[in-house]
Amino acid sequence: MKATVLIIEDEPKAQKHLTNLLDVSGFMINVVAVLSSVKSSVQWLSENAPPDLIFMDIHLSDGISFDIFKKVDLEVPIIFTTAYDEYAIKAFKTTGIDYLLKPLTSKEVNEGLVKFFKRRDGYLQQWLGRNFDFAQFYPEDRSNEKRDRFLLKSGKEMVPIRLEGIAYFFRSEIVFAKTIDGKQFSISHSLNHVQTLVDPKKFIRLNRQLLVNIDSISKVKHGKTGQLVVELKPAYHDTVLVSQERAGRLKKFLGHI
Repeated sequence: MKATVLIIEDEPKAQKHLTNLLDVSGFMINVVAVLSSVKSSVQWLSENAPPDLIFMDIHLSDGISFDIFKKVDLEVPIIFTTAYDEYAIKAFKTTGIDYLLKPLTSKEVNEGLVKFFKRRDGYLQQWLGRNFDFAQFYPEDRSNEKRDRFLLKSGKEMVPIRLEGIAYFFRSEIVFAKTIDGKQFSISHSLNHVQTLVDPKKFIRLNRQLLVNIDSISKVKHGKTGQLVVELKPAYHDTVLVSQERAGRLKKFLGHI
């Protein structure tokens, strides 16, 4: 079994220790980044596809990791690692699946990984059984292979839609795909996962609600406190705000000089 893992930990010795434990865990773990602060974590999570799992310390160099949740939408399973036991209740009110007290041991880390894989793979099989219409979102090997089309459900029918025909994906309790001709399809998946399936050179995450085809952006204006206001085509039902943290990347994405 394999997974991509993000480590959020501010102590260099603890970073190295956890990385070593993951290396010898027996699982195929790819550590995609090691971050040490709230600020760097928010930036990384805003600009990259979500990992499969996060190991997250609670006390970071510039604050408490719960501050990350105030700025980015996290649907990723989290294994919390800390020297303090008083945050356990708060941790499990997030997407936390385990709470490990330092110093970490190989046994504890492996047990946390087993818990993650059991939850992920068990849920996956149950979900596919109920939603065969959308099975194309999950290749058999569960890799996040990029797609050039989606087979989306419309009533009792399924309609193949090429990726360039989708203006944006948005979340409103559930996730929808909006096509360039204004049609709308519901998707039984998280926006974070959809982001891993589309071309990152063509689609950009504007905020928690929107994953947008670059060609659907018709206008960008300056808002307050470093924010940007974006107009889309077809029009989105609400004002589209891009935070200061994401604004620089959007300008670069659009070719700002």
